[in-house]
Amino acid sequence: MKKTLLAIAVAMCAQGFALESSAAVLTFESLSSPDDNFSIGRTYTEQGFILDDISTTSAFGFASWGTSNMFFSGSTALINNNDAGLTRLSQVGGGAFSLGNIDLVMLYPGFTEDGADVTFTGITKDNSIVTQSFHVADAGVQNFSFSSNFTNLSSVTWTDGAMYHQFDNINVAAVPEPESYAMFLAGLGLLGFAARRRAAK
Repeated sequence: MKKTLLAIAVAMCAQGFALESSAAVLTFESLSSPDDNFSIGRTYTEQGFILDDISTTSAFGFASWGTSNMFFSGSTALINNNDAGLTRLSQVGGGAFSLGNIDLVMLYPGFTEDGADVTFTGITKDNSIVTQSFHVADAGVQNFSFSSNFTNLSSVTWTDGAMYHQFDNINVAAVPEPESYAMFLAGLGLLGFAARRRAAK
């Protein structure tokens, strides 16, 4: 009985912790190819997150520079291959998530003067809107961090104001549902109860 109780408690803690610790980095490395430039389609899914091309002006979808292309940034990145293309990030199944940081680089590094502004718009689970803009200089890959407002999100969309850009290494984390915390705490409670019973004997 004691072993069974202990096993249940450990399992509940592990399950709650697993649900709580669901951070991921979307690297797109599974798409790596020597091809010069290749199309990926209008939807891409990785590690429980989905990127959609929701552009209304055209329907070219996402693309990527291959490793043999002179504009390859050193890491496989995605391009929204539409004029003023609109990209949406969300969690598969519609769960809440937070957005930590992202790598951005110009589409044609070394061929622009002023770079481009990229504006991100997040919609939270309570329907609040958060925005943040970054200026991508023509200076190779740059990492940008989002403010603490970019949490409990249902989706994030972005486009760029002028030139195309590549995006890569998106740091995301699923926001645990309340039941995952409850499961973790219940497991800790059972472990404490088992420890007290053992100490009393």
